[in-house]
Amino acid sequence: MQRMGHFDLESRKGKAPGGYNCPLAESGAPFIFMNAAGQMDDVTTMVHEGGHAVHSFLAHNLPLSGFKEYPMEIAEVASMAMELFTMDHWDVFFSNEDELKRAKIHQLERAITIFPWIATIDKFQHWVYENPQHNEEERAAAWMNLLDEFKIEALDTSGLEPYRQYGWQRQLHLFEVPFYYIEYGIAQLGAIGLWMQYKQNPAQAIDSYIKALSLGGTRTLPELYEAAGIRFDFSPEYIRGLITFVKEEMEKF
Repeated sequence: MQRMGHFDLESRKGKAPGGYNCPLAESGAPFIFMNAAGQMDDVTTMVHEGGHAVHSFLAHNLPLSGFKEYPMEIAEVASMAMELFTMDHWDVFFSNEDELKRAKIHQLERAITIFPWIATIDKFQHWVYENPQHNEEERAAAWMNLLDEFKIEALDTSGLEPYRQYGWQRQLHLFEVPFYYIEYGIAQLGAIGLWMQYKQNPAQAIDSYIKALSLGGTRTLPELYEAAGIRFDFSPEYIRGLITFVKEEMEKF
């Protein structure tokens, strides 16, 4: 990809926001677009989109174009698992040990705290499309109600109401890809499950990862998860086990 000029990573004036991986059907070598700014997000965005790129490469040789179109819930497992797999190698970016430790803790915190935000965005999307005649005031009120629904009591946001009511605008998915966000929550569970495998047996976890992604869209979503050695399970017991594992790993730092 580097040799073919398939990276557009640096920020520049007039450049569109966001980051994405774009599969290219003819060459099979995808293209990664992002806006690096010397922050930790540069690392997570790059490895996240890198996971998508690996998925693009692995599915490219499937015989039918339709097979290369895989469900979003497995596509985001590819990217979010890569964020966690690569943590052991983040020293190539963070030369300071304290900064490296802080980055890893932040990553694991985000692996947990992203769930309330996903739930808020998903429920907000449903409200917006179920109430197509709403006005700006009604939309702000609905958003604020959802923020309060998913907020923890320890978080004091008093005095920030004029700013919080527009918080939904920072999620580009709401503007570009309607109803595409709950997939991140489903995939995060899968990514954590793969990372559990990785911590126990890295080689086996990578093999499972490659096996599942190589199937593209030739299997159902539960079958793709099974191929990766993870469960397509949303029971409280299973989710509690995944979150407990992340918390235990965080406590090791």
